[in-house]
Amino acid sequence: MNKLMIGFGLLIALVLSAVALHAQQGVAGTWALSFPGISMQMVLAQDGERVSGSIDSPHGVIQLKGDFSKGKLTLTGEATAQHPVQISALATVAADGSLTGTLSVNLMEMAFTAVRAAAR
Repeated sequence: MNKLMIGFGLLIALVLSAVALHAQQGVAGTWALSFPGISMQMVLAQDGERVSGSIDSPHGVIQLKGDFSKGKLTLTGEATAQHPVQISALATVAADGSLTGTLSVNLMEMAFTAVRAAAR
């Protein structure tokens, strides 16, 4: 029974380590951002905890700024060109390295996911 408990404890530690590793890898790169009915490209750069980037949206390019700390990403941005749009997002890094969270667009909130874009 003790060997089973030790084995189970090691398994949990391994899973938690994998999640922590993904969280520490950062969020810089190109992402495929998806929410109901829409998929867009998001590009992020990271300097320490500071994050900047852009989303290529139907309303034009939306510049983003925010931070990434302890596996949590927060972003804000706005576009004023064709149609004024204000966005904010809160996401966490999942065990598989993807992002899951909520995106608020002009006070409308929806769930989203993002996966790293395949290298070309």
